[in-house]
Amino acid sequence: MRNTTHVLLLSLCLVLPVAAQRVRRERVDAYAVVAEVARLASRTSFWPGFDPRRVPVEIYNGHTTLLFNHPSPPAEFISLSSRQGVWAFPGRHETVTANAPVKLNGVWTATVMLEQSERRSLRERAALVLHEMFHVFQRERHPDWVGNELELFTYPFEDAPLLALRRAETETLRLAERALGQHEAACWARLALERRRERFARLSEGAAAYERALELNEGLARYVEARATGALVSDLSPQEFAADEVRRRGYATGHALALLLERFAPNWMSRVESERGISLDRLLTEVLPTPPRHRARCRLPASFAADAQRRAEVEVAALVARRERLRREFETQPGWKVVVEADPSAPLWPQGFDPLNVQRLGAASVLHTRHLKLGNDAGAIEILDRHSLTEGAGAHPLFNGVRQMTLGGLDAEPSVEESEGRVTLSAAGVRAEFRGARVERSARTVTLRLGRPAQ
Repeated sequence: MRNTTHVLLLSLCLVLPVAAQRVRRERVDAYAVVAEVARLASRTSFWPGFDPRRVPVEIYNGHTTLLFNHPSPPAEFISLSSRQGVWAFPGRHETVTANAPVKLNGVWTATVMLEQSERRSLRERAALVLHEMFHVFQRERHPDWVGNELELFTYPFEDAPLLALRRAETETLRLAERALGQHEAACWARLALERRRERFARLSEGAAAYERALELNEGLARYVEARATGALVSDLSPQEFAADEVRRRGYATGHALALLLERFAPNWMSRVESERGISLDRLLTEVLPTPPRHRARCRLPASFAADAQRRAEVEVAALVARRERLRREFETQPGWKVVVEADPSAPLWPQGFDPLNVQRLGAASVLHTRHLKLGNDAGAIEILDRHSLTEGAGAHPLFNGVRQMTLGGLDAEPSVEESEGRVTLSAAGVRAEFRGARVERSARTVTLRLGRPAQ
């Protein structure tokens, strides 16, 4: 296998001189990014016990997957004689589907897709890698910081009063973070925490726990990333986030809470690191100073609540309309379709998806816009960089199983091979293999009907 991989890797540099120059340039970019990570780590302690220079990282640069600092690279990677400790795989390795931590040969590894078209500076790209490296640190030290993604699919996005409370919480948190004086910052922070307590009282325990875990996981990773770039404030803005962008919002609120903790509790990192079950908002509640007597309270304008409620009602109505439009656009897009229908007794189960690129379209429907892998005992289908729609088999749109998956917008008919009871389907960005499936074709649609599992 290593010999075959070696030949494939060499072929990348021998096709055309221009292509070879492009590969070399992209490889230098990846090396430069990792070197910048090491430089930043040598100058800054980002978090107690976190040393980015010891974290394995897998980078796909558009042509080659490069592996750094890994103690036991998989067999398909080859060692580069010109770069000590660097391993390579031609093309995109199957474990690199997003910027995320993965288990690679049993070892937590940061994976990063460096897009050449992105206008990021070298330092910004290094900070992105640091973000993912910190996730590896978190997985190893704090696996309980990962939120339950099931909550995202049942979150009450359509609750306008809840959204209005969220707007008030975000605005007061933003003002606290940007306040110049300590008393002013503490006043706005207390008000933000009050609004949060009021909002969380309307949420399920699971949804509130999801937000807190998200702030620990993604918010602190964003905080580390911002320290690397030198950014002084979070991404919170007066416009806040869309009604259904709870996950994206958690990056910013976690970052903002970390900045306030940095301001009011110099030892806050050690406490977060050592105290199990802690949350950033609860810790901030503990460390804020007692408000001085006879000092004017900070408060939002009297019109804020009414304006936030009106805006929330408009946004919730727009969210419902947008979901209907997205479904229509998906169902009417030109091109070939692939439909996989599971037997009711053996639904498909999510084996991988990108939670940042999903859109719930209804109680049972989820639109996946980047990555999805579904499977059962009969086989699996994996999709990358294409839109697909899943229909749930039970009360939860994903985690009670999927009864049907539809993929649309293919430019050409997918390749289908049937041999010895196996069906293999492939197209650009799509790969499926199932045992015992029946293939049907009609009106530019290929349907795989999965059979009942063998007893």
